[in-house]
Amino acid sequence: MSNQSEDAAYTELTPDSWHQNDAGNYYLDCPECGSAATLMNVVKHGRCNGYLDQQEEETKLDEETFDCTAKLWLELGYVSNPDPEATDSDAEQSDESVETGEGVPAEGSPPGTDGTVDESQQ
Repeated sequence: MSNQSEDAAYTELTPDSWHQNDAGNYYLDCPECGSAATLMNVVKHGRCNGYLDQQEEETKLDEETFDCTAKLWLELGYVSNPDPEATDSDAEQSDESVETGEGVPAEGSPPGTDGTVDESQQ
């Protein structure tokens, strides 16, 4: 579902790229016309408020005048790269507890609750 294009210009968003209006809605500045591009307008319609020709709180899709031709989309990228040291030690601990078959009694457990069966319980 990517709108990637060789002709597209990309920008990396920083915390300073985001703005919030009095109603609590987040928006970016449209790179083409500079008007607000609310997060929901970009996600739902792929357009800024300049294209929709309204202020961000009053945006309606039935507007006929389009001042901006930018088609907008957001992409989120990530890389899954866990800390190898943490993963190795966690795996070793799991393997040890499985291999020995020995449980660890809870702290402060009364005698006889370590998983062994007392003769009177047989």
